[in-house]
Amino acid sequence: MSNPIRYCPLLVRALAAELRAALQGRQALAFPRFDRDLSCTLPLDGGQALRWDLHPRRGWVQLVADEDAAKGELSARIVRVSSPPDERLIRLDIHEANRFRGGRRALVIELHTNQWNALVVDADARRIVSALRAREAGGRSLKPGAEYRPPEPAGRVLPNRPRESLVAEWLDALGAVPPAERPRALVARFAYTSPLNAAALLGDAARGDDREVLGEAFERWWAVADGDEESAFLVKTPAGPQPYPLALEGMESVRARSLLAAMDEVAASAAAEPDAVADVSAEPDLLDRVKRKLAGAERRIERLRAEAATMGEADRLRGLGDLLLAHLDWPEPGEPSVILPGFEGDEVEVPLDPALRPHENAERLYEQARRRGRAEARFPELMAEAEVERDRWRAAAAAIERGETPDWVESALRRPESRSVKANEPEGARLPYKMYRTSGGLEVRVGRSSKHNDRLTFGHAAPGDVWLHARSVPGSHVVLRWSEPGAPPARDLEEAAVLAAWYSKARSSGTVAVDWTRRRYVRKPRGAPPGRVSLIQAKTIFVEPDAAVEERLRVT
Repeated sequence: MSNPIRYCPLLVRALAAELRAALQGRQALAFPRFDRDLSCTLPLDGGQALRWDLHPRRGWVQLVADEDAAKGELSARIVRVSSPPDERLIRLDIHEANRFRGGRRALVIELHTNQWNALVVDADARRIVSALRAREAGGRSLKPGAEYRPPEPAGRVLPNRPRESLVAEWLDALGAVPPAERPRALVARFAYTSPLNAAALLGDAARGDDREVLGEAFERWWAVADGDEESAFLVKTPAGPQPYPLALEGMESVRARSLLAAMDEVAASAAAEPDAVADVSAEPDLLDRVKRKLAGAERRIERLRAEAATMGEADRLRGLGDLLLAHLDWPEPGEPSVILPGFEGDEVEVPLDPALRPHENAERLYEQARRRGRAEARFPELMAEAEVERDRWRAAAAAIERGETPDWVESALRRPESRSVKANEPEGARLPYKMYRTSGGLEVRVGRSSKHNDRLTFGHAAPGDVWLHARSVPGSHVVLRWSEPGAPPARDLEEAAVLAAWYSKARSSGTVAVDWTRRRYVRKPRGAPPGRVSLIQAKTIFVEPDAAVEERLRVT
């Protein structure tokens, strides 16, 4: 099963009402238990516990027997259970009377689609004390110590205005919409509606353009949005059994004693099925590959930390250049180094390239200093990116161990060449390009030679990919893998252009013009030599060749 429980604001409101009746005023442990199976358990008096199973393949809430509840120090009390209007969030306010560590806390359960979470929030400081899933979500930081900000409110029409005003807005909003599009318009505009209940609320108004049936649909919405549901059903939806406070048109619905009882039925039926959730060993190879990626990211951080010990090398090289420029008549032709009097009265050995003249050696030192300076300037950004990559793979490994596989993992692990090598090329043949990956994760291919350029452009690039080349100078063809409409992200495009400039005869220039277009606009003229192409249309970007960027984007 996958996500057998689907939460909408109407279900959350009804569930909060049931939990309020069952929990408000009861003694509880001061802090819930967060477990690796993505469950949140709050021990209660009477040997019970409130247990939320927030794994993506479960999602139910139950009152269960808990032997530890009787043993624990139930020093707190649930003083309030609430849910904001038209939101998928339930809050349990818990007050602890312990004289040494008392306080006011809230157990917040967020039930937004695939972002289910449980958090303990200090009610006075409004900061997160602990989180079931510490994460960044929708611009919010859901990590211990961060200020808690609830999700942005939906902002839909609530039944808190005069009825006549609501009827007029209902008829204006939905009357101008074709009947087939009314369910979507309803969910976008009016509170407590969702894809689960839109068809049942609209009824014939979703099939015909009769103003009278549209008025009847308003009456159904008004009764639901302005009411307090006391009924409970187990609805058999195409996705599986669904606890719900309404019977839904077109679906078999069985009345249940309560929503919590319906949750128990869903949990029991899931327990009778093979436990796919607990079978973490189903993809051991995937987990091993993710851990190898994690190890590689950690090695990169260690290399960067070792590089940090050489910070200031740019100043040293520049100083050697200054010293050599001040004593151009000292070096002997063909010598690998020269000892010169330093500016502070000491003696300094300056390394030389025997094939270059003294002033050329000074310029070589200045160029090394410039490159090193650019690398040092980028160091904080490189370290931050490396740490983000490490955390990304660390989170992926932890998710797979819990039985989840993030959507992006398999595509990130897939070897790019396996998707693009021609079937008629011999197995094991050397690819005609070098591999790079942009900061945004996009793949970049750089031709190895003029002959390889043709193979890359016309055999290893899709028509929609972005093609780049330094303007008017020999250089490698560069392909940025991109299948979406419009231009790729500016940063990814710029990094691919830097590679095109670096792998061109203009590498030593300060600024290089790089033409880019879709691969479909690149043509091979009849009889043209290897690597020579013509462009039907193109745009131009100006970049600076940068060795540090080439090294950072390189895929080993």
